[in-house]
This record gives sequence, structure tokens and C-alpha cells, in this order.
Amino acid sequence: GGGGGGGAADQAAGEVAVWSAVMILSCVPMTLSSVFKEKALSDVDLDPVYLNGYIAVYQFLFSIAMAAPAALAVGLPLEQVPANIWDGLLCYLGRDSITNSPDPRDNDVCGASPLYVNLYLFFNIFYNILMILILKYGSANLLFLALTVMVPMGNLAFAIPWMPGSQPLTVYDGMGLGVIMLGLVVYRFAEKLLGALG
Repeated sequence: GGGGGGGAADQAAGEVAVWSAVMILSCVPMTLSSVFKEKALSDVDLDPVYLNGYIAVYQFLFSIAMAAPAALAVGLPLEQVPANIWDGLLCYLGRDSITNSPDPRDNDVCGASPLYVNLYLFFNIFYNILMILILKYGSANLLFLALTVMVPMGNLAFAIPWMPGSQPLTVYDGMGLGVIMLGLVVYRFAEKLLGALG
């Protein structure tokens, strides 16, 4: 009996390690993309909105190509992909597709989705344009410094009681935020401090 539990724990630990590696490796294309954009924006006078639109077109085309592998990864039969996309479009327009599920919690609630999805799109476009402006007028280093500051800010935001999924800060959260902020301060000011001491 105990051996089975150990095997499940080992499998879970292995899955965590694999998905952690996938997450870390997923940062490589983003980093290369940021460095490339910084170089491209410094060589050419390119409008950030135009560049963002250009990127969005290619991401859309790439997402179409990746629809089949993504469906297989989540166990969705390929023949259900078009219907799934259509149902998602209807939900975006505020129309429910699943209304008679045996469990009422599985039914669609799409009435407010046009508001929420469009708000998300607005803030996401704004965020992406700001990232491109940081690359254009700053550097990839400055962009990743700004992205790192977002981690403690997000953690603090989700500690606000009225935030959905709110969780109070723990001692470990404080220690983690302290380490991140210390790293940012060292990165930003270490050279000046060493120069002043030397």
C-alpha cells in the first residue's frame, strides 16, 4: 500500500520537474524576441503600434498551426476543435452554448464575457505597447527589470481582500518578495556601490 503512494508522489515530483523545465525553456524565445526587437527598434524608426500589430498577425497564424497539437495535449478530439472555436466565439459575443449540462456548474455563463474579454484585450494591448516602448527607448535589460518588479506588485495586489482569489501574505511571501527586491537593488546599484567603495 505504501509503495503505491510513493510511486504517485515520485510521478508527481517528476511532472513538476518536467513542467518547471518547460516553463524555464519557454522564457528563451521571449528573451531572444526582446533582444531582437531592441535591435530592430534601434536600427529603424518603427512605430510600436505597427510592430505590435505585425506581431499579433504572426501569433494568430502560429496559433492556428498549433491548434491541433494543443487539442491533443489536453485530450480534446481533433474533430471537436472547430466546434470548440465556434462555441468560444459565441461566448465572446455573449451567447451561451452549453445550457443543459447535468451539473449546472458546467453550463456557460457568457452574458458578461464581451465586457471582460474586451477589457482584457484593451489592457493587454496597452501592456504590449508599453513593453515595446520600453524596448525602443530603454533596453531589454530595463524591460526584464520592469517585469521582475511586477512579481512583488502582483503578489501584493492578490493580497487585497476584495481581489478574486485573494490570499493573505505569509512570512514566506515576504521573504520571497524581499529576495526579489534585494536582487533588483543589487542589479541596479551594485556597480555604483562598488565604484564608491573602490
